[in-house]
Amino acid sequence: MAATIKDIAKKAGVSMSTVSLVLNRKGYVASETKQRILSIMQQMNYKPLRSARKLATQKTGNIGYIIWEGHFSEVEMFYSQVFLGMEYAARKNDHYILLTTVKEEFDPKENLPRFLRYNDVDGVALAGRVPHALIEYLDHQHIPFVLIDYELPGKNYNCVKIDNYNGAFRAMESLILSGRKNIAFVGGTYFHPSIKERYRGYKEALEKYNLINNNYLEKNSYCEEAETSRAIGEKGAIKLLGKNPAIDAVFCCNDTTAMGVISGVQKYGKKIPGDIAVIGFDDIPPAEFCTPKLSTLRVPKLVIGKEAYKLLCELNDNPNMAPQTRTIAVDLIVRESSYSESKGN
Repeated sequence: MAATIKDIAKKAGVSMSTVSLVLNRKGYVASETKQRILSIMQQMNYKPLRSARKLATQKTGNIGYIIWEGHFSEVEMFYSQVFLGMEYAARKNDHYILLTTVKEEFDPKENLPRFLRYNDVDGVALAGRVPHALIEYLDHQHIPFVLIDYELPGKNYNCVKIDNYNGAFRAMESLILSGRKNIAFVGGTYFHPSIKERYRGYKEALEKYNLINNNYLEKNSYCEEAETSRAIGEKGAIKLLGKNPAIDAVFCCNDTTAMGVISGVQKYGKKIPGDIAVIGFDDIPPAEFCTPKLSTLRVPKLVIGKEAYKLLCELNDNPNMAPQTRTIAVDLIVRESSYSESKGN
């Protein structure tokens, strides 16, 4: 017969409420007593029932992780690592992270994830761009949630975001100070707040160094209102070089786009980095292994996941907490695609 809390308490010589405090990691229990209880649990092979814990604490022990299905297929390497960061942090508190995807055409009456239908999560992390109807549903239902790498204009929601502007500005400065003067921008999903901030960093770095003339941005910028992809990068590079063969560097909205740009530049007959330097953003795993190896802004994806989990836990402990915005810094990683001895680093 399986051991119960009552059995543990009797053997440890403590009350059932003390065993419950240890199980739920709440309140104060003397270290020696806590270790004795944990040791007895192990000896008796005690396995707490999550359903019983839910009744006792009014918590499920589950956190939802929702991602738009387009992101999951296009940039899975980015958001899957954010998910892992949440998972690593949750393990320490015996929480489960439940992952699901949603469609662009989202209707809460038809498409609500199962863990929301059955009230089986204590909070939700929304990764990247998700349907606004889903955000509104969570807000109206007073379900704690955190936006990851996304913001809604005019709304003040809890979010963990990337320092997109300063990362882009730093990448641009590295190109400009190495002697590059005709620097293009290639991107997709321009309606995404992160991409807009990266473009702002690109533009304001050019302004700081007085590189913008009357039609500089027009002939050096290529943006599509579509999800970022290698195809957009390749098409953008070829189109821009057709308009302005003097381009000597390209700053890309992310690594996926940058790898397409590399392909387009090479098809155009230009050398990287000798003729054209290329820098991406994110530092997804393939960036280090493409040819040439891609210079990029390293986003600490595991840190983002851990910070999102931490913020959700704080929201659960303090539901009336004012909305928080936490910004994660990025690092410039210089590799082969932007390093040139003749032009400097």
